[in-house]
Amino acid sequence: MKEIKRRLAAVMFTDIVGYTAMMQKDEVIAAKLRDRHREVFKKYTEKYDGKILQYYGDGTLSIYPSSSAAVECAVEIQRELKQDPAIPLRIGIHTGEISYSEEDIYGDGVNVASRIEGLCVPGGIFISEKVFDDIKNNRKFRTTSLGRFSLKNVQQDVGIFAVANEGISTPEAFGTATPPKSMSAKMPRQLSAITPSKGRRKKFLAGLLAIFFGIFGTHRFYLGQKKLGMIYLSFTLAALFIIPGLDNLIPVIAVVSFIDGVLLWSSSKADFDAKYNQEIPAQQQPEEAATGEQEHRSLLKTQFEKYKDRALVEYREYDYDGAIAFLKKAVEIKNDDPEAHFLLARCYSLNEEAENAIHHLDSAVAFGLKDQIRILTHDDLAHLRTTPLFDAFAKNGYRMPAELPPAEPDILQSKSHQDEDLLEQLNKLEALRKKGVITEEEFQKLKPGRTND
Repeated sequence: MKEIKRRLAAVMFTDIVGYTAMMQKDEVIAAKLRDRHREVFKKYTEKYDGKILQYYGDGTLSIYPSSSAAVECAVEIQRELKQDPAIPLRIGIHTGEISYSEEDIYGDGVNVASRIEGLCVPGGIFISEKVFDDIKNNRKFRTTSLGRFSLKNVQQDVGIFAVANEGISTPEAFGTATPPKSMSAKMPRQLSAITPSKGRRKKFLAGLLAIFFGIFGTHRFYLGQKKLGMIYLSFTLAALFIIPGLDNLIPVIAVVSFIDGVLLWSSSKADFDAKYNQEIPAQQQPEEAATGEQEHRSLLKTQFEKYKDRALVEYREYDYDGAIAFLKKAVEIKNDDPEAHFLLARCYSLNEEAENAIHHLDSAVAFGLKDQIRILTHDDLAHLRTTPLFDAFAKNGYRMPAELPPAEPDILQSKSHQDEDLLEQLNKLEALRKKGVITEEEFQKLKPGRTND
Protein backbone atom coordinates (compact mmCIF):
# COMPACT_ATOMS: atom_id res chain seq x y z
CA MET A 1 0.00 0.00 0.00
CA LYS A 2 1.46 3.33 -1.02
CA GLU A 3 2.18 5.82 1.75
CA ILE A 4 0.22 9.09 1.57
CA LYS A 5 1.97 12.12 3.06
CA ARG A 6 0.17 15.32 4.01
CA ARG A 7 1.68 18.70 4.71
CA LEU A 8 1.17 22.44 4.45
CA ALA A 9 3.52 23.89 1.85
CA ALA A 10 4.12 26.64 -0.66
CA VAL A 11 3.37 25.04 -4.04
CA MET A 12 4.98 26.22 -7.30
CA PHE A 13 4.00 25.37 -10.87
CA THR A 14 6.19 26.39 -13.82
CA ASP A 15 5.59 26.06 -17.54
CA ILE A 16 7.59 27.01 -20.67
CA VAL A 17 5.62 29.38 -22.89
CA GLY A 18 5.11 28.19 -26.48
CA TYR A 19 6.95 24.92 -25.91
CA THR A 20 4.60 22.88 -28.10
CA ALA A 21 5.13 25.21 -31.07
CA MET A 22 8.90 25.09 -30.58
CA MET A 23 8.79 21.29 -30.35
CA GLN A 24 6.93 21.10 -33.68
CA LYS A 25 9.52 23.29 -35.40
CA ASP A 26 12.71 21.86 -33.91
CA GLU A 27 12.77 19.10 -31.31
CA VAL A 28 16.49 19.49 -30.62
CA ILE A 29 16.39 23.14 -29.61
CA ALA A 30 13.13 22.64 -27.67
CA ALA A 31 14.74 19.79 -25.73
CA LYS A 32 17.78 21.98 -24.99
CA LEU A 33 15.53 24.68 -23.55
CA ARG A 34 13.67 22.12 -21.47
CA ASP A 35 16.93 20.68 -20.13
CA ARG A 36 18.23 24.15 -19.28
CA HIS A 37 14.95 24.95 -17.54
CA ARG A 38 15.21 21.80 -15.42
CA GLU A 39 18.86 22.41 -14.62
CA VAL A 40 18.22 25.95 -13.37
CA PHE A 41 15.02 24.88 -11.63
CA LYS A 42 16.81 22.07 -9.77
CA LYS A 43 19.68 24.33 -8.72
CA TYR A 44 17.47 26.95 -7.08
CA THR A 45 14.95 24.47 -5.68
CA GLU A 46 17.79 22.84 -3.75
CA LYS A 47 19.14 26.24 -2.70
CA TYR A 48 15.80 27.16 -1.07
CA ASP A 49 15.19 23.72 0.52
CA GLY A 50 12.43 22.87 -1.93
CA LYS A 51 11.38 19.45 -3.18
CA ILE A 52 10.62 18.59 -6.80
CA LEU A 53 7.47 16.47 -6.84
CA GLN A 54 6.88 16.13 -10.55
CA TYR A 55 8.17 16.93 -14.02
CA TYR A 56 5.48 16.92 -16.69
CA GLY A 57 6.59 17.69 -20.24
CA ASP A 58 7.82 21.27 -20.19
CA GLY A 59 6.50 21.98 -16.69
CA THR A 60 7.39 21.35 -13.06
CA LEU A 61 5.64 20.98 -9.72
CA SER A 62 7.56 21.64 -6.50
CA ILE A 63 6.97 22.53 -2.84
CA TYR A 64 8.86 24.80 -0.41
CA PRO A 65 9.00 25.23 3.38
CA SER A 66 7.70 28.82 3.24
CA SER A 67 6.12 31.38 0.93
CA SER A 68 9.23 33.57 1.10
CA ALA A 69 11.44 30.68 0.04
CA ALA A 70 9.17 29.85 -2.90
CA VAL A 71 8.93 33.45 -4.16
CA GLU A 72 12.64 34.14 -3.75
CA CYS A 73 13.39 30.90 -5.60
CA ALA A 74 10.98 31.92 -8.39
CA VAL A 75 12.61 35.35 -8.74
CA GLU A 76 16.08 33.80 -9.09
CA ILE A 77 14.82 31.23 -11.59
CA GLN A 78 13.19 33.89 -13.76
CA ARG A 79 16.21 36.18 -13.67
CA GLU A 80 18.59 33.40 -14.73
CA LEU A 81 16.28 32.08 -17.44
CA LYS A 82 15.99 35.58 -18.92
CA GLN A 83 19.73 35.40 -19.67
CA ASP A 84 20.80 33.95 -23.01
CA PRO A 85 19.82 31.41 -24.10
CA ALA A 86 16.59 32.78 -22.59
CA ILE A 87 13.57 30.61 -21.77
CA PRO A 88 10.08 32.17 -21.50
CA LEU A 89 8.52 30.82 -18.31
CA ARG A 90 5.29 31.24 -16.34
CA ILE A 91 5.24 30.63 -12.59
CA GLY A 92 2.29 30.28 -10.19
CA ILE A 93 2.57 29.95 -6.39
CA HIS A 94 0.00 29.18 -3.67
CA THR A 95 0.20 28.02 -0.05
CA GLY A 96 -2.11 25.19 1.00
CA GLU A 97 -2.42 21.62 2.20
CA ILE A 98 -1.30 18.89 -0.17
CA SER A 99 -1.35 15.09 -0.12
CA TYR A 100 1.28 13.19 -2.06
CA SER A 101 2.89 9.80 -2.56
CA GLU A 102 5.46 8.41 -4.95
CA GLU A 103 2.80 8.36 -7.71
CA ASP A 104 0.15 10.97 -6.91
CA ILE A 105 -0.08 14.60 -5.84
CA TYR A 106 -3.32 16.41 -5.06
CA GLY A 107 -4.96 18.93 -2.76
CA ASP A 108 -6.13 22.53 -2.63
CA GLY A 109 -2.58 23.90 -2.78
CA VAL A 110 -1.85 22.03 -6.02
CA ASN A 111 -5.15 22.95 -7.66
CA VAL A 112 -4.92 26.69 -6.93
CA ALA A 113 -1.23 27.00 -7.83
CA SER A 114 -1.93 25.33 -11.18
CA ARG A 115 -4.81 27.69 -11.98
CA ILE A 116 -2.71 30.74 -11.06
CA GLU A 117 0.19 29.59 -13.26
CA GLY A 118 -2.24 29.29 -16.18
CA LEU A 119 -3.11 32.98 -15.81
CA CYS A 120 0.50 34.16 -15.60
CA VAL A 121 2.18 36.24 -18.31
CA PRO A 122 5.46 35.08 -19.95
CA GLY A 123 8.42 35.84 -17.70
CA GLY A 124 6.13 36.56 -14.74
CA ILE A 125 5.36 35.24 -11.27
CA PHE A 126 1.75 35.22 -10.04
CA ILE A 127 0.97 34.44 -6.40
CA SER A 128 -2.19 33.89 -4.38
CA GLU A 129 -3.48 36.19 -1.67
CA LYS A 130 -2.28 33.68 0.96
CA VAL A 131 1.27 33.93 -0.34
CA PHE A 132 0.99 37.73 -0.50
CA ASP A 133 -0.07 37.85 3.17
CA ASP A 134 3.05 35.87 4.08
CA ILE A 135 5.51 38.06 2.17
CA LYS A 136 3.91 41.53 2.22
CA ASN A 137 6.21 42.78 4.99
CA ASN A 138 9.34 41.38 3.32
CA ARG A 139 11.25 44.25 1.69
CA LYS A 140 12.82 41.87 -0.82
CA PHE A 141 9.57 41.63 -2.74
CA ARG A 142 7.42 44.08 -4.70
CA THR A 143 3.91 43.09 -5.76
CA THR A 144 0.88 44.48 -7.56
CA SER A 145 -2.73 43.35 -7.09
CA LEU A 146 -4.59 41.88 -10.07
CA GLY A 147 -7.98 41.49 -8.34
CA ARG A 148 -10.07 38.53 -7.20
CA PHE A 149 -10.84 35.54 -9.43
CA SER A 150 -13.16 32.57 -9.33
CA LEU A 151 -11.18 29.43 -10.17
CA LYS A 152 -12.73 26.16 -11.25
CA ASN A 153 -13.08 23.58 -8.45
CA VAL A 154 -12.12 26.22 -5.87
CA GLN A 155 -15.00 27.19 -3.55
CA GLN A 156 -13.92 30.74 -2.68
CA ASP A 157 -12.69 33.55 -4.89
CA VAL A 158 -8.91 33.91 -4.86
CA GLY A 159 -7.01 37.18 -4.77
CA ILE A 160 -4.08 37.13 -7.21
CA PHE A 161 -0.95 39.30 -7.16
CA ALA A 162 1.93 39.71 -9.61
CA VAL A 163 5.50 39.86 -8.30
CA ALA A 164 6.93 43.14 -9.60
CA ASN A 165 10.62 42.86 -8.69
CA GLU A 166 13.12 44.25 -11.18
CA GLY A 167 13.46 41.98 -14.20
CA ILE A 168 10.16 40.15 -13.61
CA SER A 169 7.43 40.63 -16.22
CA THR A 170 4.02 41.95 -15.09
CA PRO A 171 0.69 42.26 -16.97
CA GLU A 172 1.27 46.00 -17.48
CA ALA A 173 4.16 45.11 -19.79
CA PHE A 174 1.68 43.37 -22.08
CA GLY A 175 -0.76 46.26 -22.31
CA THR A 176 -3.22 45.18 -19.60
CA ALA A 177 -3.45 45.57 -15.83
CA THR A 178 -5.19 42.20 -15.32
CA PRO A 179 -5.16 38.76 -16.89
CA PRO A 180 -7.67 38.01 -19.67
CA LYS A 181 -11.33 37.90 -18.56
CA SER A 182 -11.96 34.43 -19.91
CA MET A 183 -9.13 31.99 -20.27
CA SER A 184 -8.18 28.37 -19.62
CA ALA A 185 -5.75 27.54 -16.83
CA LYS A 186 -3.49 24.60 -17.49
CA MET A 187 -2.93 21.62 -15.21
CA PRO A 188 -1.05 18.53 -16.32
CA ARG A 189 -3.36 16.75 -18.82
CA GLN A 190 -6.28 19.02 -17.97
CA LEU A 191 -7.88 22.36 -18.89
CA SER A 192 -10.16 24.41 -16.67
CA ALA A 193 -12.17 27.61 -17.20
CA ILE A 194 -11.27 30.69 -15.18
CA THR A 195 -13.39 33.82 -14.97
CA PRO A 196 -13.10 36.97 -12.82
CA SER A 197 -15.46 37.23 -9.87
CA LYS A 198 -16.42 40.87 -10.50
CA GLY A 199 -20.18 41.20 -11.24
CA ARG A 200 -21.04 37.61 -10.28
CA ARG A 201 -24.36 37.03 -8.51
CA LYS A 202 -24.14 36.00 -4.86
CA LYS A 203 -26.16 33.09 -3.49
CA PHE A 204 -26.62 34.62 -0.01
CA LEU A 205 -27.87 37.95 -1.36
CA ALA A 206 -30.33 36.25 -3.73
CA GLY A 207 -31.84 34.25 -0.84
CA LEU A 208 -32.06 37.36 1.31
CA LEU A 209 -33.95 39.27 -1.40
CA ALA A 210 -36.32 36.33 -1.90
CA ILE A 211 -37.27 36.09 1.80
CA PHE A 212 -37.71 39.80 2.57
CA PHE A 213 -38.70 41.35 -0.77
CA GLY A 214 -39.72 38.31 -2.81
CA ILE A 215 -43.35 39.36 -3.24
CA PHE A 216 -42.08 42.11 -5.57
CA GLY A 217 -39.93 39.67 -7.55
CA THR A 218 -36.66 41.40 -6.53
CA HIS A 219 -34.72 38.12 -6.28
CA ARG A 220 -35.79 37.15 -9.78
CA PHE A 221 -34.73 40.51 -11.21
CA TYR A 222 -31.37 40.14 -9.37
CA LEU A 223 -30.87 36.66 -10.88
CA GLY A 224 -31.53 37.99 -14.37
CA GLN A 225 -34.97 36.37 -14.67
CA LYS A 226 -36.81 39.54 -15.67
CA LYS A 227 -39.96 37.87 -17.02
CA LEU A 228 -40.44 35.83 -13.85
CA GLY A 229 -39.75 38.91 -11.76
CA MET A 230 -42.46 40.81 -13.66
CA ILE A 231 -44.97 38.01 -12.92
CA TYR A 232 -44.29 38.29 -9.17
CA LEU A 233 -44.51 42.09 -9.31
CA SER A 234 -47.70 42.13 -11.41
CA PHE A 235 -49.62 39.74 -9.13
CA THR A 236 -48.56 41.70 -6.04
CA LEU A 237 -49.52 45.10 -7.48
CA ALA A 238 -52.81 43.70 -8.79
CA ALA A 239 -53.68 42.20 -5.38
CA LEU A 240 -52.78 45.37 -3.50
CA PHE A 241 -54.09 48.16 -5.70
CA ILE A 242 -56.01 47.02 -8.81
CA ILE A 243 -58.38 44.07 -8.19
CA PRO A 244 -60.35 44.25 -4.93
CA GLY A 245 -60.58 41.03 -2.97
CA LEU A 246 -57.30 39.55 -4.25
CA ASP A 247 -55.28 40.69 -1.23
CA ASN A 248 -55.46 37.12 0.08
CA LEU A 249 -52.94 36.24 -2.67
CA ILE A 250 -50.20 38.20 -0.88
CA PRO A 251 -49.53 35.51 1.79
CA VAL A 252 -49.36 32.87 -0.95
CA ILE A 253 -46.82 34.91 -2.93
CA ALA A 254 -44.85 35.51 0.27
CA VAL A 255 -44.71 31.75 1.03
CA VAL A 256 -43.58 30.99 -2.53
CA SER A 257 -40.86 33.66 -2.22
CA PHE A 258 -39.76 32.28 1.14
CA ILE A 259 -39.43 28.80 -0.39
CA ASP A 260 -37.41 30.34 -3.24
CA GLY A 261 -35.04 31.84 -0.68
CA VAL A 262 -34.60 28.55 1.21
CA LEU A 263 -33.94 26.66 -2.03
CA LEU A 264 -31.37 29.25 -3.11
CA TRP A 265 -29.50 29.06 0.20
CA SER A 266 -29.56 25.26 0.26
CA SER A 267 -28.13 24.89 -3.26
CA SER A 268 -24.41 24.27 -3.65
CA LYS A 269 -22.17 27.09 -4.90
CA ALA A 270 -21.35 25.08 -8.01
CA ASP A 271 -25.03 24.52 -8.83
CA PHE A 272 -25.86 28.17 -8.15
CA ASP A 273 -23.01 29.39 -10.37
CA ALA A 274 -23.92 26.94 -13.13
CA LYS A 275 -27.51 28.20 -13.14
CA TYR A 276 -27.21 31.91 -12.44
CA ASN A 277 -23.63 32.96 -13.26
CA GLN A 278 -23.52 31.67 -16.82
CA GLU A 279 -24.68 34.07 -19.53
CA ILE A 280 -24.48 31.39 -22.25
CA PRO A 281 -25.58 27.74 -22.41
CA ALA A 282 -23.31 25.23 -20.70
CA GLN A 283 -22.45 23.48 -23.96
CA GLN A 284 -20.91 26.74 -25.21
CA GLN A 285 -18.56 27.21 -22.27
CA PRO A 286 -15.51 25.66 -23.99
CA GLU A 287 -16.09 28.09 -26.88
CA GLU A 288 -16.09 30.98 -24.39
CA ALA A 289 -12.81 29.79 -22.92
CA ALA A 290 -11.39 29.43 -26.42
CA THR A 291 -12.48 32.99 -27.23
CA GLY A 292 -10.68 34.22 -24.12
CA GLU A 293 -7.55 32.39 -25.15
CA GLN A 294 -7.79 33.90 -28.64
CA GLU A 295 -8.06 37.37 -27.11
CA HIS A 296 -5.05 36.60 -24.92
CA ARG A 297 -3.00 35.39 -27.88
CA SER A 298 -4.03 38.46 -29.88
CA LEU A 299 -2.93 40.71 -27.03
CA LEU A 300 0.45 38.98 -26.79
CA LYS A 301 0.90 39.11 -30.56
CA THR A 302 0.24 42.85 -30.53
CA GLN A 303 2.77 43.38 -27.75
CA PHE A 304 5.28 41.15 -29.55
CA GLU A 305 5.04 43.35 -32.66
CA LYS A 306 5.42 46.50 -30.52
CA TYR A 307 8.61 45.17 -28.98
CA LYS A 308 10.00 44.26 -32.42
CA ASP A 309 9.16 47.73 -33.77
CA ARG A 310 10.83 49.41 -30.78
CA ALA A 311 13.87 47.21 -31.26
CA LEU A 312 14.14 48.28 -34.91
CA VAL A 313 14.01 51.93 -33.88
CA GLU A 314 16.86 51.39 -31.41
CA TYR A 315 18.83 49.39 -33.98
CA ARG A 316 18.52 52.12 -36.60
CA GLU A 317 19.78 54.65 -34.07
CA TYR A 318 22.82 52.39 -33.42
CA ASP A 319 21.69 51.63 -29.85
CA TYR A 320 22.28 47.89 -30.05
CA ASP A 321 21.95 47.35 -26.30
CA GLY A 322 18.52 48.99 -26.41
CA ALA A 323 17.51 46.86 -29.38
CA ILE A 324 18.65 43.71 -27.59
CA ALA A 325 16.58 44.61 -24.52
CA PHE A 326 13.37 44.95 -26.58
CA LEU A 327 14.09 41.86 -28.66
CA LYS A 328 14.58 39.74 -25.56
CA LYS A 329 11.14 40.85 -24.40
CA ALA A 330 9.77 39.95 -27.81
CA VAL A 331 11.15 36.40 -27.85
CA GLU A 332 9.90 35.95 -24.30
CA ILE A 333 6.42 36.18 -25.81
CA LYS A 334 7.16 34.28 -29.04
CA ASN A 335 10.35 32.33 -28.76
CA ASP A 336 9.98 30.58 -32.13
CA ASP A 337 10.12 33.71 -34.31
CA PRO A 338 13.17 33.35 -36.61
CA GLU A 339 13.47 37.02 -37.62
CA ALA A 340 13.56 38.21 -34.00
CA HIS A 341 16.38 35.78 -33.27
CA PHE A 342 18.21 36.79 -36.46
CA LEU A 343 18.10 40.46 -35.49
CA LEU A 344 19.30 39.53 -32.00
CA ALA A 345 22.24 37.65 -33.54
CA ARG A 346 23.09 40.72 -35.64
CA CYS A 347 22.97 43.07 -32.65
CA TYR A 348 25.13 40.77 -30.55
CA SER A 349 27.61 40.48 -33.43
CA LEU A 350 27.77 44.28 -33.69
CA ASN A 351 28.49 44.34 -29.95
CA GLU A 352 31.17 41.66 -30.56
CA GLU A 353 29.41 39.17 -28.26
CA ALA A 354 30.03 36.12 -30.41
CA GLU A 355 28.61 33.38 -28.16
CA ASN A 356 25.27 35.13 -27.67
CA ALA A 357 25.14 35.85 -31.39
CA ILE A 358 25.70 32.18 -32.25
CA HIS A 359 22.95 31.03 -29.86
CA HIS A 360 20.39 33.29 -31.53
CA LEU A 361 21.61 32.50 -35.03
CA ASP A 362 21.11 28.82 -34.21
CA SER A 363 17.55 29.56 -32.99
CA ALA A 364 16.82 31.58 -36.14
CA VAL A 365 17.86 28.65 -38.36
CA ALA A 366 16.02 26.10 -36.20
CA PHE A 367 12.77 28.05 -36.40
CA GLY A 368 12.85 28.43 -40.18
CA LEU A 369 14.94 31.47 -41.12
CA LYS A 370 14.28 32.40 -44.74
CA ASP A 371 17.08 33.42 -47.11
CA GLN A 372 19.82 31.78 -45.06
CA ILE A 373 22.37 33.26 -47.48
CA ARG A 374 22.08 36.36 -45.26
CA ILE A 375 24.15 34.51 -42.67
CA LEU A 376 27.12 34.71 -45.06
CA THR A 377 26.43 38.13 -46.54
CA HIS A 378 24.89 40.40 -43.91
CA ASP A 379 27.29 43.15 -42.84
CA ASP A 380 26.06 43.01 -39.23
CA LEU A 381 27.44 39.48 -38.89
CA ALA A 382 30.91 40.38 -40.20
CA HIS A 383 32.53 40.18 -36.76
CA LEU A 384 30.83 36.88 -35.94
CA ARG A 385 32.08 35.32 -39.19
CA THR A 386 35.71 35.98 -38.14
CA THR A 387 35.40 33.88 -34.97
CA PRO A 388 36.15 30.17 -34.35
CA LEU A 389 32.58 29.88 -33.05
CA PHE A 390 31.20 30.68 -36.50
CA ASP A 391 33.61 28.25 -38.18
CA ALA A 392 32.33 25.45 -35.93
CA PHE A 393 28.75 26.57 -36.58
CA ALA A 394 29.25 26.52 -40.36
CA LYS A 395 31.01 23.13 -40.34
CA ASN A 396 28.04 21.70 -38.41
CA GLY A 397 25.61 22.63 -41.19
CA TYR A 398 24.82 26.08 -39.75
CA ARG A 399 23.63 24.61 -36.47
CA MET A 400 25.07 24.80 -32.97
CA PRO A 401 27.74 22.11 -32.48
CA ALA A 402 27.61 19.85 -29.44
CA GLU A 403 30.77 21.53 -28.09
CA LEU A 404 31.77 25.13 -28.74
CA PRO A 405 35.48 25.90 -29.32
CA PRO A 406 37.12 27.98 -26.56
CA ALA A 407 36.96 31.72 -27.09
CA GLU A 408 40.21 33.40 -28.10
CA PRO A 409 41.70 35.58 -25.37
CA ASP A 410 41.58 39.32 -25.92
CA ILE A 411 45.24 40.36 -25.74
CA LEU A 412 44.51 44.04 -25.31
CA GLN A 413 42.04 43.35 -22.55
CA SER A 414 44.47 40.99 -20.79
CA LYS A 415 47.23 43.60 -20.91
CA SER A 416 44.82 46.18 -19.57
CA HIS A 417 44.09 43.96 -16.56
CA GLN A 418 47.82 43.40 -16.03
CA ASP A 419 48.45 47.14 -16.07
CA GLU A 420 45.67 47.66 -13.53
CA ASP A 421 47.18 45.01 -11.25
CA LEU A 422 50.66 46.59 -11.48
CA LEU A 423 49.29 50.03 -10.71
CA GLU A 424 47.42 48.67 -7.67
CA GLN A 425 50.60 47.02 -6.36
CA LEU A 426 52.57 50.23 -6.87
CA ASN A 427 50.00 52.28 -4.97
CA LYS A 428 50.07 49.87 -2.04
CA LEU A 429 53.88 49.98 -1.87
CA GLU A 430 53.82 53.80 -2.07
CA ALA A 431 51.40 53.91 0.86
CA LEU A 432 53.65 51.64 2.93
CA ARG A 433 56.70 53.80 2.12
CA LYS A 434 54.91 56.98 3.18
CA LYS A 435 53.89 55.37 6.48
CA GLY A 436 57.50 54.35 7.11
CA VAL A 437 56.71 50.66 7.05
CA ILE A 438 59.32 50.12 4.30
CA THR A 439 62.38 52.16 3.39
CA GLU A 440 63.10 53.91 0.10
CA GLU A 441 65.62 51.20 -0.78
CA GLU A 442 63.06 48.45 -0.06
CA PHE A 443 60.46 50.35 -2.07
CA GLN A 444 62.78 50.48 -5.11
CA LYS A 445 63.53 46.75 -4.84
CA LEU A 446 59.84 45.79 -4.51
CA LYS A 447 58.54 48.05 -7.29
CA PRO A 448 56.59 45.99 -9.87
CA GLY A 449 58.25 45.74 -13.24
CA ARG A 450 61.78 46.14 -11.83
CA THR A 451 64.30 43.69 -13.28
CA ASN A 452 67.02 42.13 -11.14
CA ASP A 453 70.62 42.96 -12.05
